[in-house]
Amino acid sequence: MFKKFSDNIYIQPADGYTDRPNVGYIKGEKYALLFESGNSRANADLLRDDLEKQGLKQPDIVAISHWHWDHSFGLHAWNVPTIAGGKTNEKLREVRLWEWDDASMAKRVETKEDIVFCNEMIKREYPDRSQIKVVPADIEFTDTMKIDLGGIECILMHAKGPHSDDRVICYIPKEKFVFLGDSNGKDLYGKPWHFDIEHEEDFMKEVSAIPYDKEVVREYLAFLDNLDFENCIGGHADIMTKEELYRSLK
Repeated sequence: MFKKFSDNIYIQPADGYTDRPNVGYIKGEKYALLFESGNSRANADLLRDDLEKQGLKQPDIVAISHWHWDHSFGLHAWNVPTIAGGKTNEKLREVRLWEWDDASMAKRVETKEDIVFCNEMIKREYPDRSQIKVVPADIEFTDTMKIDLGGIECILMHAKGPHSDDRVICYIPKEKFVFLGDSNGKDLYGKPWHFDIEHEEDFMKEVSAIPYDKEVVREYLAFLDNLDFENCIGGHADIMTKEELYRSLK
């Protein structure tokens, strides 16, 4: 269920069982924007149902933070304009050619195109993997995109975060709030780590042991220094203050 942060911002909490991310809903006087598409049609349907139950209008625009499946595989389920960064769309055009049988998924782990953790979560979210449909967003941008929802502006910005090279955040200046996507997260693709679905209790310990690239973190903090915000939320954790975010990175 979407939780109200303010009159203009609502957040659907992440669900770790199938790695569904936090989803942001920003409501203006004219339009509403959803930040993150969900990781499947089932996830998107749940988001729609929750908005209806709470008397909130359905989104007029859906934007995503980066290409990783949990943030992008629900794009096809929204019959509204969708937005992604140019690098994200480039990757999604590649991913939509992937096959989803066991052998193909295992091969991508060998070639480091994908990781075991994502494979296991995809299998949970999609009992029938023939239902996976990957599409690029309708609209792409290269640097920054400002969207006036009516009385409140959202700014989609490419951020120099450690998680992936196509990361986009959603900054709402009026609310002094930032949806970080996974931009503050560890690099799960570029650094070695172990995941065993039979021992999920070790997940956080494993991720915590992955080192940050200190230079990338410095660039990320320098980028964030230019934003006037008080609160933020990443892709899979709770709301943090700006100070809490900085402490987690330093």
